[in-house]
Amino acid sequence: MFRYLSASAARKAAALTGASASAATAAGASSAFGTNTPMRLYSSGNKDYYKILGVDRNAELKDIKKAYRKRALETHPDQGGNKEEFAEVAEAYEVLSSPDKKKVYDQYGSEAATNPNMGAAGGFGGMGGRSAEDIFAEFFRGGMGGMGGFGDMFNGGAGGGRQATPTLQPLEVRTRLTLEDVYKGVTKTIRVNRPQVCAECTGFGTKSRTEKPKCTQCGGSGSVVQQHRMGPGMVQQTISECPRCRGTGTMAKPEDQCHRCHGKGYRTVSQDVTIEIPAGVPSNVTLVVRGEGGTVPGCPPADMHLHVEVGPHRVFQRRGNDLIVNKEVTLQEALLGLHMPLKMLDGRTVNVETTADQVLKPEGVIKMNGEGMPSTTGERGDVYVFTHLKLPNKLSSEQKELISKAFGVPAKDANASVGNTVKARVMRETREQLEEQKRGVWASQEGGGFGGGGGGGSSRRASGGMPGGAQHAECATQ
Repeated sequence: MFRYLSASAARKAAALTGASASAATAAGASSAFGTNTPMRLYSSGNKDYYKILGVDRNAELKDIKKAYRKRALETHPDQGGNKEEFAEVAEAYEVLSSPDKKKVYDQYGSEAATNPNMGAAGGFGGMGGRSAEDIFAEFFRGGMGGMGGFGDMFNGGAGGGRQATPTLQPLEVRTRLTLEDVYKGVTKTIRVNRPQVCAECTGFGTKSRTEKPKCTQCGGSGSVVQQHRMGPGMVQQTISECPRCRGTGTMAKPEDQCHRCHGKGYRTVSQDVTIEIPAGVPSNVTLVVRGEGGTVPGCPPADMHLHVEVGPHRVFQRRGNDLIVNKEVTLQEALLGLHMPLKMLDGRTVNVETTADQVLKPEGVIKMNGEGMPSTTGERGDVYVFTHLKLPNKLSSEQKELISKAFGVPAKDANASVGNTVKARVMRETREQLEEQKRGVWASQEGGGFGGGGGGGSSRRASGGMPGGAQHAECATQ
């Protein structure tokens, strides 16, 4: 036995759910106590929706959805669950996912939240005939990641849910572009293998061009349920694609099968697809080409996913919308001005010039405004020339004299100790090359080892030099 809502409680619940005043009064007229004190319903049929879903009373909508997803899969009859428990889980989700119904339930309990007289808060009989399977199918078709298999399972299958429009997977295609292609934009013609509706049977899969009968193995659902006994009282149930109709749910009679598509209604054909690739597309981007992924009967045209790869260039390096060029410059160019022809990606050859009053640094940068890659906004990036100073290996006497007149002779340190001169040799290696050569040696020495590795440092010469006191040193100059 259970108590009914009082008249005032019925009116409050109706106000929360949008029910009419007459419906509220009718609900309150059956009160056995005639009191105006709001009360919560307690009965043998009152349900704890929070406990059913396993969530806290203050749970947010995303947590309620997550809990429903888990509990629905655990209790679904096709997965070995209980039909009544599955319906309770759907009922709990339907109430707790609606702010109005949840408010009524929190104040008055499940009897009020599912009372048909409460209009919008009515039970499953008052919600347009939605069943637990309808809620399940609609929920998993709503974009829940990783649940696509269950959405397909109820598209006209045993679940009884509303028929969803089947979809065809996108066609994945790769293409390789040059940097010139990206700079200017390009039209690519790509040969692809994609499904197309059979022209012979116009998609029916039958010679008679009539609908194929349902598959006798799966009953038209496209999937079969298999049970595997795991042990005493334990059965594992799995759902897989029907091997006879391959998930289509229909099978043409052998004598009526279309000879070109073998009853499938579509054929895989090799076709050319022409695609306009705009200028400035990033490297390793995926372009979605609508409707070019092929068609099969009963499905809208699939998309094509074009994965773009950009090959390396011998002159330019791309950094976003900017282009990088590495250039060795002579001492004359660094001091007196650079004049460098540079062939651009659109075929133009430009003359890059710097003025004589601008001295280039050994590792300098020259900027060319607006000559880089185009962007989606129509603006272009810049070109940066990274200069690397290349010095001569030797100078003639005349060159030395001219440099001395222009810059003066290097001065000697007056504070240097007399007679303590160390002759140094200019090495051919650069700093980076020397560090690469000596990396292993330096690492072993810094780790504590000396030449022979073992015994300790007593064998090391205290003077740190060579016999006879002669000292030798080498320095690397860049």
